[in-house]
Amino acid sequence: MNMKRIVLTAVAILIGIGAFAQKIKIDKGEIKLDEKTIGYLEGKKPVFKIYSLDKSFSVTAELKNAPNEDSMKLPWIEIKNEATGKTNELDFKNKSRKFSAFNYDRSIIYELMDRGYFTADGLIKDAIESFINGESTGIAAKRLGVQGDIDKASRLADTYQLAIDDNGVIYSIKAKNEDPNDKRIGYIKMTSPSNNGELKYEVLDLDNRLIATWFAKAAMVSGYDKFLNQELITWDKKVLKATFDNRGNPIGYKMSKDITAMNIVRVLVGNGYSLSSQTL
Repeated sequence: MNMKRIVLTAVAILIGIGAFAQKIKIDKGEIKLDEKTIGYLEGKKPVFKIYSLDKSFSVTAELKNAPNEDSMKLPWIEIKNEATGKTNELDFKNKSRKFSAFNYDRSIIYELMDRGYFTADGLIKDAIESFINGESTGIAAKRLGVQGDIDKASRLADTYQLAIDDNGVIYSIKAKNEDPNDKRIGYIKMTSPSNNGELKYEVLDLDNRLIATWFAKAAMVSGYDKFLNQELITWDKKVLKATFDNRGNPIGYKMSKDITAMNIVRVLVGNGYSLSSQTL
């Protein structure tokens, strides 16, 4: 039985892959593959209902985001069998080829085809029911959990009341220097371009120890086997996301107005890197 299911799934995926050479269009609720109607779709963002060609079977596809999530982060897709109430989730994995933020309905169909749940024969009931009834992909739990951690770090960063001056000096009301009026906790400097031709920031504590380095794009560092993209890597090899944002300097550059620099420092202190001096 398991072997039969594997074979059927493999065949469905191969059919779906073949369909990528063809073009999906949604016209007045009809899902068309090279002008041939292969199913039906109704609804609008964020909830769509997808029907088989004979309308004997349907699922809903709902776009979902975690609260407070970055607006540039793509939603995940919750696939639901309304008859049973069971659900499972998909990520948009096919962005480079067929994804369009202006046509989420069509993008969802391409995602289903990429996985063999929708083919040139329409919605594949056995395959999609097996997916819905199978083990959860855990996408929602992960995204909600990650965003919860981000929100917690952001709230902690708020308590530092951070500021950066034009010389890259970082200040906080939580500074613990010998002089109570000295609110310095560290330094940040920007290099553009860095060795890989992209923007780089370095954060140092008051002892001038390098605490973290942030890279804009496609950076490789010793001890980490992936590219760093809008991410910082700390002295103890922890990788954290910090978003690039150039809105703070529309005319001329000032470090005090650099939103990216502030994002980097906030992420660091929000994740427990309080800077200051190790000798105090």
